[in-house]
Amino acid sequence: MTRKLETYVKRIANQTDCSRAERDDLYEELLSHVQMRRDEEIEAGKTEDEAEEAAISMFGKEARIGDGLQQAMFPFRRELLLALAVLSFMFTFGKYISSLVQTREALWFVLYGTVGHSAVLFFALNRVFAVNRKLWLALALVLNLLFLVPQWSGLGFFGSGSLGPVLPLILLLNLYLLYRTVLTYEQKKKHKKSRRVIHTVNITLGLAGGSAALYIHLIAMGFGASAAILLNVLIPMLLWAGLYTAQILLLPRFPKLVLGSLVLTVLILAYMFWPIILPYAAGLFE
Repeated sequence: MTRKLETYVKRIANQTDCSRAERDDLYEELLSHVQMRRDEEIEAGKTEDEAEEAAISMFGKEARIGDGLQQAMFPFRRELLLALAVLSFMFTFGKYISSLVQTREALWFVLYGTVGHSAVLFFALNRVFAVNRKLWLALALVLNLLFLVPQWSGLGFFGSGSLGPVLPLILLLNLYLLYRTVLTYEQKKKHKKSRRVIHTVNITLGLAGGSAALYIHLIAMGFGASAAILLNVLIPMLLWAGLYTAQILLLPRFPKLVLGSLVLTVLILAYMFWPIILPYAAGLFE
């Protein structure tokens, strides 16, 4: 019946944002403690099933223990996630109400962003459900970032008025937390610095740049451009995703070549803006 204890401990370890190696070490240490407690219960006269249940009961719920370990290893992570969720909700509802008051137009699409905000809020407050935190938190942060894209209209990046300064703060905080979640490696990981450079460049240019390019193209469609111009974003993003994957896979064998290929990453993502920038640049010289 050791499988029950293994599953229990694994769910605890998965509540942390630590690297795979650190999580494995945590798993082994916790498992040994739980098994010791089980053995003590067996020596006290309980059956193996009863002993395992007693050991699990003594340690407590997986989500609560994992949350405590997460806070101990990554202090203030919960507070930062909570701040991100609150700021995101403030911006979304603030923009919706502002539009409703100023133009008497209900921008319902703005409220779609609450899906991403709610996902971040879940991880900030969750002490009940045991999930693979690192994976799902990274996806929640990406989702929150992408759902902010349609909200850029009317404000621009830095915007105007009281809502203006909130947006760049949200984006920077979102990216910071995403970096801190994705770029957590064990100390002895080979090519650790190179991996961080690759992830940082790709996350920044891929998400921020891709989102900005998508927004610009959507604006162009609003002025009558064909929907086919979205291919200018879709195709480079697919190429970028493939190159990103290849860089991670090939890094152990060809570290210098992979780092050099970041130039190609920049060129691929820069192409997304080219069809928009070129006509504008040409107009400057007319």
